[in-house]
Amino acid sequence: MILSTKKISITILALSLTLMIGCSSATNPSKGSIGNTENQNVAPVTSTDKPATNAPENNPNKPSPVVDQYQNKVLPDILKLAKEGKIINCEFGAKTGIMENVEQKWGKPDKTDWVAAAKGTYITYLKKNVVFGFNKGAQIFEVRSHSKDLGKISITMIKKYFGTPAYDVKTKTEEIIGYKVSQDYKILFVFPKVSVSGTGQFLNHYSVLYPQGTVNNMAEDPGRQW
Repeated sequence: MILSTKKISITILALSLTLMIGCSSATNPSKGSIGNTENQNVAPVTSTDKPATNAPENNPNKPSPVVDQYQNKVLPDILKLAKEGKIINCEFGAKTGIMENVEQKWGKPDKTDWVAAAKGTYITYLKKNVVFGFNKGAQIFEVRSHSKDLGKISITMIKKYFGTPAYDVKTKTEEIIGYKVSQDYKILFVFPKVSVSGTGQFLNHYSVLYPQGTVNNMAEDPGRQW
C-alpha cells in the first residue's frame, strides 16, 4: 500500500507539472516573437510603418525660424513704412519731416556732416540708430536705419521678397540695391561686399529716399535718383 501510494503521488505530480508548462507556453510567447495577429485588434508591424517620435522633421526646404520671422513680419513692415516715407523705429519720415521737429523731440544730434554727393546735410542720432538727410529748406529727404537687428537680413532674403532690384551698384567695400516702392519713394539696402571667405552678405543699413527733395531748381540741379 505504501508503494502504491507513492506511485499515485508521483503520477499526479508529473501530470500537474505538464499542465503548468503547457499553460506557460500558451500565454508567454518566446522573446522576439510578434505572436499570431490574426485574431488581434492591433495591426502587425511592417517595414513601412513610421515609429512615433517627437523629433522635428528634417526638411531642408522648410525656412529657419529667423528667415520665417523676417519674411513674414519684418520685411513686410519695412515695405509698408517705406511707402509712407518712413523706416522702422522712427516717427519722422522723408518728405513730410522737418529737422526742427526732430531736434525739438530728440535733441541735438551726435554728428552733422555735409555730403555733396548725397545732395544734403546728414545728422546722426547714435542712440536711435537713425540718420537723417535734409536739404537747405530743412526738409528731410532721406531717413536711414542702422538698427542692429538688420544684420540678420541677407541679400538673398531681400531679393526673394522684393524681387529683382531696379538699382544694383557694387563698390570696393559694399553693394547697394534699390527698389521703387511708390510714386514718391525709393528704398535702398546697403550690404558689405562679400569677403574672401565667401560668407553671405547681410544688411548693414537701409534708407528710404525722397528723390524730389534733392532737386535744386535755383542751381539747375536735377538732384539724385538713388
